[in-house]
Amino acid sequence: MQISDVTQKWPNSINEVTIGPTKEDGGTRSCTITIGGATALPYLHFEGKIPHRPVVAMEIWDTAPSDWPKELTKYFLDVGDDPGKWAKKMRR
Repeated sequence: MQISDVTQKWPNSINEVTIGPTKEDGGTRSCTITIGGATALPYLHFEGKIPHRPVVAMEIWDTAPSDWPKELTKYFLDVGDDPGKWAKKMRR
Protein backbone atom coordinates (compact mmCIF):
# COMPACT_ATOMS: atom_id res chain seq x y z
CA MET A 1 0.00 0.00 0.00
CA GLN A 2 1.31 3.45 -0.88
CA ILE A 3 0.48 6.83 0.62
CA SER A 4 -1.39 7.75 -2.57
CA ASP A 5 -3.73 4.82 -1.92
CA VAL A 6 -4.92 6.22 1.41
CA THR A 7 -4.84 9.99 0.87
CA GLN A 8 -8.11 11.84 1.12
CA LYS A 9 -8.85 14.97 -0.84
CA TRP A 10 -11.16 17.71 0.33
CA PRO A 11 -12.20 20.39 -2.17
CA ASN A 12 -12.43 23.19 0.41
CA SER A 13 -9.99 24.84 2.78
CA ILE A 14 -10.18 26.20 6.31
CA ASN A 15 -11.01 29.92 6.29
CA GLU A 16 -8.02 32.20 6.78
CA VAL A 17 -8.04 34.81 9.52
CA THR A 18 -5.41 37.50 9.99
CA ILE A 19 -5.03 38.71 13.57
CA GLY A 20 -3.47 42.02 14.57
CA PRO A 21 -3.93 44.78 11.99
CA THR A 22 -0.80 46.85 11.36
CA LYS A 23 -0.72 50.66 11.18
CA GLU A 24 -1.28 50.46 7.41
CA ASP A 25 -4.52 48.56 8.10
CA GLY A 26 -5.71 50.96 10.81
CA GLY A 27 -4.35 48.96 13.75
CA THR A 28 -1.52 49.28 16.22
CA ARG A 29 0.39 46.04 15.73
CA SER A 30 3.89 45.75 14.31
CA CYS A 31 3.15 42.37 12.73
CA THR A 32 0.21 40.12 11.92
CA ILE A 33 -0.49 36.42 12.36
CA THR A 34 -2.47 34.53 9.73
CA ILE A 35 -4.08 31.22 10.63
CA GLY A 36 -6.13 28.80 8.56
CA GLY A 37 -6.02 28.14 4.83
CA ALA A 38 -5.16 24.46 5.18
CA THR A 39 -6.59 21.84 2.85
CA ALA A 40 -5.27 18.93 4.93
CA LEU A 41 -5.19 17.88 8.56
CA PRO A 42 -2.11 18.80 10.61
CA TYR A 43 0.97 16.70 9.78
CA LEU A 44 -0.73 15.28 6.67
CA HIS A 45 0.87 17.74 4.26
CA PHE A 46 0.88 15.08 1.53
CA GLU A 47 -2.95 15.26 1.42
CA GLY A 48 -3.07 18.99 0.72
CA LYS A 49 -1.50 22.31 1.63
CA ILE A 50 -0.80 23.80 5.05
CA PRO A 51 0.20 27.36 4.10
CA HIS A 52 0.78 28.79 7.58
CA ARG A 53 2.82 27.39 10.43
CA PRO A 54 0.95 26.41 13.61
CA VAL A 55 0.26 29.09 16.20
CA VAL A 56 -0.10 28.59 19.94
CA ALA A 57 -2.16 31.08 21.91
CA MET A 58 -2.61 31.46 25.63
CA GLU A 59 -5.05 33.31 27.83
CA ILE A 60 -3.42 35.83 30.17
CA TRP A 61 -4.97 36.26 33.59
CA ASP A 62 -4.55 38.94 36.23
CA THR A 63 -3.88 36.41 38.99
CA ALA A 64 -1.59 33.41 39.13
CA PRO A 65 -3.49 30.15 38.52
CA SER A 66 -3.57 27.81 41.50
CA ASP A 67 -4.53 24.60 39.70
CA TRP A 68 -1.90 24.43 36.93
CA PRO A 69 0.65 21.60 36.65
CA LYS A 70 3.89 22.15 38.56
CA GLU A 71 6.10 22.51 35.45
CA LEU A 72 3.85 25.12 33.87
CA THR A 73 3.55 27.05 37.12
CA LYS A 74 7.35 27.15 37.49
CA TYR A 75 7.71 28.80 34.07
CA PHE A 76 5.20 31.55 34.87
CA LEU A 77 6.06 31.98 38.56
CA ASP A 78 7.88 35.29 38.03
CA VAL A 79 5.03 36.91 36.03
CA GLY A 80 1.89 35.21 37.37
CA ASP A 81 0.49 38.30 39.11
CA ASP A 82 1.41 40.88 36.43
CA PRO A 83 -0.57 40.64 33.16
CA GLY A 84 1.80 43.02 31.35
CA LYS A 85 4.91 40.99 32.19
CA TRP A 86 3.00 37.79 31.42
CA ALA A 87 2.13 39.09 27.94
CA LYS A 88 5.73 40.09 27.27
CA LYS A 89 6.94 36.64 28.33
CA MET A 90 4.48 35.03 25.90
CA ARG A 91 6.05 36.91 22.94
CA ARG A 92 9.29 34.94 23.29
